[in-house]
Amino acid sequence: MQPDQMPDSYKGGRLLYRWKWVQLQSALLDALTGDELVPAVFGPRCPDAPLDVFDSTAEDIEAVLAGNAEVRALAVAALPPARPIIVREFDADGKLTAEREVAPEPPAVPVVPLADFKAAAVDLINRRVGELRAGHITVTVGQSATYLEKQDEAARHAAGAAGPFPYLSAEAHATGSILDDVATLVRATATAWTATNADLEGRRRGALVAVEAAQTPVEVTKAFALLRA
Repeated sequence: MQPDQMPDSYKGGRLLYRWKWVQLQSALLDALTGDELVPAVFGPRCPDAPLDVFDSTAEDIEAVLAGNAEVRALAVAALPPARPIIVREFDADGKLTAEREVAPEPPAVPVVPLADFKAAAVDLINRRVGELRAGHITVTVGQSATYLEKQDEAARHAAGAAGPFPYLSAEAHATGSILDDVATLVRATATAWTATNADLEGRRRGALVAVEAAQTPVEVTKAFALLRA
């Protein structure tokens, strides 16, 4: 496997490969002397499950990225010597004046421009916060407005307003509850959700600021840990 075929991440950057340098084939030994006839073959593989950056610490993420870099260096060292390139120089009359061999550079790992990597990280962070919010509220078209209407009705009910309270009344009728109980539940749910959402928004902004300040792809990736559940 070529080093440029060993990316760090997939799933939009959320999952990190954990590359390892493992034995792919045992050495072939002489049955009589025990001498090694053919050396063992080693190569990069991913025997362990990928690392989810949103469930990991910054230290875990950095360790995986550093380990991947070490394995890629081993992969480069294990490549067979590249055939040299013959470079010839000619004079103005087209006569050969010099000839030399140049060793080609080994394949390099593709580098994503830092600005592009940051843009992808921002998108991934926002989508992740959306996933976390969806664990607490129903995320569908119009549902946010419905929550606000119910919260407003519950607040007016608590303040002693006479109504009407169409959302609260409809829920009370559908669930076999009384209006007072539905209003109390809506207020309690809204209070709990505000605290949860404030925490998520704080972590989202912290991660985005960290991405903006990052100077390397490793620092960008470590910012995901700020959304750790």
